[in-house]
Amino acid sequence: MVNNAMLTMLCRAFPKKVTCYASRSAMPHLTTSECLNTKIVYANSANGKSAVLFRYLTSLLHNIWILLRSSQKDLLFYNYNNVFCLRILDLINRFKKATVVICCHGEMEFLSLDSSHDRAYKRLMSWLVNGYFNKNNHNPAEGMYFMVLGDRIKKNVSAFISEELQARFLTIDHPVLPVDSYGEDCCVEKSPKKENRSNMVNLGTVGILNQHKGSELFLKLIQNLSDDSHKLKFHIIGHMQCEDKQFRQFGVKIPQKPEEPLPEESFMREVNKLDFILYFYTSDKYKLTASGAILDALRFRKPIIALRNDYFEYFFEKFGAVGYLVDSVDEMASLIRNIDQLNREFDFKNIAEKLKLESLQPCFDSIIKPLAR
Repeated sequence: MVNNAMLTMLCRAFPKKVTCYASRSAMPHLTTSECLNTKIVYANSANGKSAVLFRYLTSLLHNIWILLRSSQKDLLFYNYNNVFCLRILDLINRFKKATVVICCHGEMEFLSLDSSHDRAYKRLMSWLVNGYFNKNNHNPAEGMYFMVLGDRIKKNVSAFISEELQARFLTIDHPVLPVDSYGEDCCVEKSPKKENRSNMVNLGTVGILNQHKGSELFLKLIQNLSDDSHKLKFHIIGHMQCEDKQFRQFGVKIPQKPEEPLPEESFMREVNKLDFILYFYTSDKYKLTASGAILDALRFRKPIIALRNDYFEYFFEKFGAVGYLVDSVDEMASLIRNIDQLNREFDFKNIAEKLKLESLQPCFDSIIKPLAR
């Protein structure tokens, strides 16, 4: 969603002047018709730790190559912050002096986390992120800018970085796609009509589920509500990066191939069955990164029940409530036991209007256009 949105806004800001570099598998999902040119770059699509590392390294080579062949008049927008090449891009740009905007995502959380992780991968990521962004680090090269998705995130990041880096941080809220389809049942184009329901209340997680995103807390909630299993049906809709055995034992509906992402049509169909979307992102998470997952609530017009965290509070305060925030799994269970009394009607349409591309484009233009030479 965010890749497509950023590309579309760039194309609108600079009509017929944008060149898009993407993998062959990504191209069909991107809005490139308004771009001057598209270029295919290689990216392996295999799963596994070695494949992920290989993707980082091939991305590093692509990013360096694109910057090296650029000129001072170019504006380069990296939609993903590959921290493996961050210092190298900074070093090169001390001589190239191009305008480089890097969109930051979940990697920024490593600024606030303990560096003594049990996994080597996380220790490496923490070292790379803190090595560049830490406030005791060197000043950024001329022309280096960083974009985060939300005013609160920029404010929170400022506590960890130098004043010189703070001046290079840009912010815009996370956009919602699609921009023109807010139907009666679902905001997503081609979404099937809502299916007939039994008296069961359907609750589930959407997107990737792993320990970081609260898989253990989800199990705790299901156990807590075992006496209400006659009226509740739990779902996992998306890619599972955790053991599925216990979820199966509790009768949770999971994908046929939980180790793989769901096809788009299946994803939309399953989300459309839900009455509430559940989120288990704890208070120590989502201070330095936005959650694209909450936007599924807008796209599908589904109320949420979520653990309170900084980004969700910011979203509710700035745009309006789309459900309920609680402080613990026990409080979430108590709320769900009285789920028939909960309001399910929220102002999804107007909130989505504030985050569609047409609404965010003026802000994006005011940030990006002054950087162009």
